Amino acid sequence: MGKVEYTTAKFLHLIGVFLWTSSSSSLGLFMLYGNFKDTGCKKEVIRTFYRWMTNLEIFGFLLALSMGLYMLYLLEYKFDINWLNYKLPIVFLIFLPLEIINFWFVNFKIPKSKDKEKAYKQYDRFNYIVALPLVISFLVVVYLAVVKP
Repeated sequence: MGKVEYTTAKFLHLIGVFLWTSSSSSLGLFMLYGNFKDTGCKKEVIRTFYRWMTNLEIFGFLLALSMGLYMLYLLEYKFDINWLNYKLPIVFLIFLPLEIINFWFVNFKIPKSKDKEKAYKQYDRFNYIVALPLVISFLVVVYLAVVKP
């Protein structure tokens, strides 16, 4: 394994994490605020932008996931790193399914819906339900990555 290759993969992994979390959290907070407070913005324009940014979020997640898996490949990972044994189930059993649902809502459910307002309300409900578990899970993953217990 080349040190430069691993370091580059780790750099791209972190870029993916930053893209994923920054677009997700900042835009999610804005949409929550916009749904409860009249901002003077046209909701359809904001929601279209939000859908575009959600695809950027999903790209970031896929970049982080693929580079994470590539780093495991470079390390010849044999399930011998304890903190990763806790992190990987969170990634594959919580984050991945939620991003698949997110992708489905944004690229299929909402665009093909005849009643867009109803589809958006379902999507909002999905976001409200997953927001807290997602934040807690993300903080646990960051803790595991930094502390490496």
